[in-house]
Amino acid sequence: MQNYTFETDEAFQHVPKYFRIQQELLENIRTKRWVPGSTIPSEADLCTQYQVSRGTIRRALDELERQGLISRSPGKQTVVNAPKIPLLASGFRTDIAKKGMRPGSRVLTIEHTKAPLEVAALLDIPNGAPVLLIQRIITADDVPIIIESVHVARIVQPITPEEVERTSLLELLPTKCGVFLTRAVESYEPLLLTRDHARLLHASAGDLGIKDQAVLYDTDGRPLYVSTAVVRGDKARIVTETSLPVHS
Repeated sequence: MQNYTFETDEAFQHVPKYFRIQQELLENIRTKRWVPGSTIPSEADLCTQYQVSRGTIRRALDELERQGLISRSPGKQTVVNAPKIPLLASGFRTDIAKKGMRPGSRVLTIEHTKAPLEVAALLDIPNGAPVLLIQRIITADDVPIIIESVHVARIVQPITPEEVERTSLLELLPTKCGVFLTRAVESYEPLLLTRDHARLLHASAGDLGIKDQAVLYDTDGRPLYVSTAVVRGDKARIVTETSLPVHS
């Protein structure tokens, strides 16, 4: 095992030890020296390797755990996590497939109901107006990643659970409603998973999650449906893309 002595490296004299160690451990993950599912050296071994205190090693590992790159539990080994799935406005199933994983979904509810106050405001319809509610669990390689609730303002043709489970809603709903979608307005905010969230996502209550809410508009500028998703923060990350004006 190679030992490291940071004090003699003048270029890094003013960089905290824990940060230098953290960056090297991160490089091991990025370069696949430590592949997802593998265990990394123990805290004691890392202390010996880097010739630092256990507190310094723990601080380096704390940040990697906060980023979702590793998982630790008392008395057990530290495991490298799989990379988080980048989610864009292109659709959850599409984003999962682009990562080389198998997208899937399980329908919880398809029913006609009354629009809640917040949903009615977003869809520009009266409070309590009839909407179609679709609730589902979205999976990646059979691992539950997202709980999604969709409220649709207009439906022309009936929708079956089988259609929802095998098709992207970005493709299915415009076809069923006879319209084209032209834009989406999304917002994101952190949340802590409730017991119900945790049960459905096979996670733990209190784990970090992401609330992703999107309003989809048709060619006439009318909102067609609202999607509210609870995303596992340890399995996915939100990515945005913006087109900038070209200046000559």
